[in-house]
This record gives sequence, structure tokens and C-alpha cells, in this order.
Amino acid sequence: MSFEEKPFLILFAITYVLWWIVRRRERMAVGLLLSASLVFYGYKNWQLLPILMIYCVLDWWVALKIERGTRPRFWMTLGVSFNLAVLCFYKYTPLVVTTARPCLHADFASLLPSDFTDWSIPFGISFYAFTGVAYLVDVYRKVHTAEASLTRYTLSAVFFPHLVAGPILRPHEFLDYVRPGKLATEPLDVSEATWLIARGFFKKLVVANSLGDAIEPFFANVTHVSTAGAWALPYVYLYALQIYFDFSAYTDLARGIGLLFGYRWPENFNLPYLATNIADFWRRWHMTLSRFLRDYLYIPLGGNRHGPIRTQANLMLTMLLGGLWHGASWSFVIWGGLHGTYLILHKIWSSTPIARWLKGTSGILHVVWLLLAGLLTFHAVCLAWCFFRLTVFAESIECVRKCVQFDTAKMWNGTYRDPSVLLALGSYAAILLVAWAGKQRGQSTAFHTGFAWGLRVTTIILVLIMAPPTNKQPFIYFRF
Repeated sequence: MSFEEKPFLILFAITYVLWWIVRRRERMAVGLLLSASLVFYGYKNWQLLPILMIYCVLDWWVALKIERGTRPRFWMTLGVSFNLAVLCFYKYTPLVVTTARPCLHADFASLLPSDFTDWSIPFGISFYAFTGVAYLVDVYRKVHTAEASLTRYTLSAVFFPHLVAGPILRPHEFLDYVRPGKLATEPLDVSEATWLIARGFFKKLVVANSLGDAIEPFFANVTHVSTAGAWALPYVYLYALQIYFDFSAYTDLARGIGLLFGYRWPENFNLPYLATNIADFWRRWHMTLSRFLRDYLYIPLGGNRHGPIRTQANLMLTMLLGGLWHGASWSFVIWGGLHGTYLILHKIWSSTPIARWLKGTSGILHVVWLLLAGLLTFHAVCLAWCFFRLTVFAESIECVRKCVQFDTAKMWNGTYRDPSVLLALGSYAAILLVAWAGKQRGQSTAFHTGFAWGLRVTTIILVLIMAPPTNKQPFIYFRF
């Protein structure tokens, strides 16, 4: 089930009304939210529920063994291995088999399946697997205590707003607030919640989907004769915007719904394309994944504690695995490898005298340097997006080639010129400008309150008017 589908809106409305009735009765509230979450995940895919529940039961039980048992390291290793093994089985079996088949003797190769068209990956498995890993490791580190109640732990792991695409939550960000006596009974900041929801729907249904419609014909036919001579760079730019608006829209909706139920979760994006270096980009992009990779992979590998060579190797391995986390394709590994290379080059550059001098400049020179650094960072990220968007290596390379080799007579004739793209981006910019102008009038006045609610209602009305009527594009990160 997806946030923009009518069944979800019905499920949410029913759940929220019932929650207001039972919210002060903890057991009933926990049961209600857990039931709604299972319906949300099992909608059209009830066969996936056993996988989800096995994750929850094993993680809950293993955490208790870590906390109360005599061999905590063994139990932590077992639990983390289970989470990753199931994740790897579903996500990477097709990649491993298709990669290994040409290297095997014909007799062995014939024993392997040859067709994976019916292979399905449980949606959201990457997110709830990482949530489980974080929980087990934090209990092992004694950062958090294990939850005694299976029901409450399961609710923290599968609560429907964050279940399928994050943000990736730590125990102190949600589990601690569903423990006995801690369950929320009132919404948090309804004004902020409704703004996040209105903005999220606009980002997804108007902006991201319009961008997707405009660029899909090119990416679907990047090696076809129909795109011969086409200029790829505008399409790559628009894809960079599409994936940002699409994923940040999901985060906005998840955080907004969480606030309505009384829970505040961390932001996941902070204007990533304004980053002036690649490390800054990863502090702004998919922030909960970045901190997960840092705290549970990069630092345990040794971080920067063992000299520059080891630091560079740790950075590269972290980004390669981060790329592979996104999908079972070697193009994702290349995407991660490019970002690993960027981070290594950034570390080397940052230690040079000229980099330190530029960092300490001021005035016009400093502004010019920041603009150049921002442009370089953005284009480096866009280069990597070619391998993220096109999971067939030959198509990715063709896309990169067409960024620099194209027919000048065709360079301004692409579908990226669709007026709906400019209308969607311009409308979103106008909404943000109006929201900013409203804040300048003060937040405690009656004018501000009326203005804020008027903006939210107007944004939803614009969604209903401007959303492409036949567009049913799922959230991009649902497939991860």
C-alpha cells in the first residue's frame, strides 16, 4: 500500500479516528496501530507478512538473549547475520546466480535457475532489516535496553508511516516512546504535521511524477535509435530532481503522519544539492542511512583511526556496500564506488595547502569558490545517478556518452521541455516562497495561523488540480 492510494487514505482515516477514541488505553492503542500496520504492509501481499513477523520475533528474542544471556556477542552476531542473510537471499540471489553461471561448468550451471522474472523482493525489507540490525547492535553496546514486550517491539519495527522507506530509526527515536507508560496520547505540532503532509503530496504527485513522465521516454530508450543524437544531460538533471522530490516526499509524509500520532522523527534531507563537497552531500542526503553506514559499518571497520590508507579503504568499502544495499545490480556497486572515490579524493584534497587556503578566504573570492565547488559536487553526483537510474551497464555508459556527445540540432528538442515540468517546479518554488514570506510576519499572531492553514489547504487543492490524472508511479525507494 502506498501513501497516495485511496485504500491508504481510508485506512489512515479509520485508524486515526479509532486512535483518538482509544489513545489513552495503552493496550488497545498498541493493538490498533499494530493491526493497521499489518494491514498496510499485507495489502495485496499477505504472503509477505510471515517474513516481516519472523524478522520481528527473531530480533525481539535475540535482543533479550543479548541482554540476559551469558554470550551476548554470540547472540548479537547470530541476530545480525540472520537479518543480513535473509535480506541477501531475497535481494541478491538473482545477481549472484546470473553472475556465477558463465563461470561454472555446464553441468553445474544447468542446476541453477535461468529465469528470475517471477522473483519478487519483499518491499521495504532493506529498511526493516537495517532497523533490526541497529536495534540488536545498540542492545549489545548497552546503549538501549531490550524491549520485554513482543507486541510493543513489533509496533516500533513495523509502524506503517516509516515501514517501507524509512527514515531508518534508532530505538531512542521510536521504541523508547512505545514502552509502557510512554505511548503518545496526543498529536505533536498539528500545524507542522499538516504542512509536511501537504508538501509531501505536492512533491510526489505533482513535481516528482511530472518529472518522471517527462524523462521516462528517454531513459526507457536510451540505447534505442529513437534517442540517437539526443542530449542526455538535461534528463540526468531532471532525474536528480525527481529522485530528490520523490524520496523527500515520502519522508515528509512519514514524518507528518508520525507527528499526528505523537512521534517526532529525524529529517532525512537537508537541501542536498546545495552541498559544496561530497562529504557535505552525504550529511544532507538520506541522512538516516548515512548515519547508519557511519555508525554500524564505517566506524566498526576502523573509521579514520588507522592511518590514511586504511581510512580510504574503509570509505570505499562502506560506499560499495551502501551501493549494493540499494539493489541487486552491478550498476549500484559502480554508483557506490563512484561516491567512495569522490569521498577519498575529497579527503586527499582537503589536506592540501590550497584547499585550506580557499576554505579560509572571504568576500567575493569565497563566494566564487563555493559556487564552483557546489557545481562540481552537483555534477559529480549527477554522473553517479546515471548508474543508479539505469541498472544495465551498457545503458548507463550510453547515457554518460550522450551527456557529452549529441546532435546540436536536437539538443533542445527533448521531452524534458514538457511545460508541465516547469509548471510543477515553478509552483513548488512559489509555495515555498509564500511559506517563507508568511513566517516573516511572526508565528504567534492570528494572521500567521490563518495564513499557515490557508497555505496548507491551497497546497492540497493544487495537488488535486495539478497531479497528472493517469500517473501511478510508485515511490522510487519502494523497490529498495
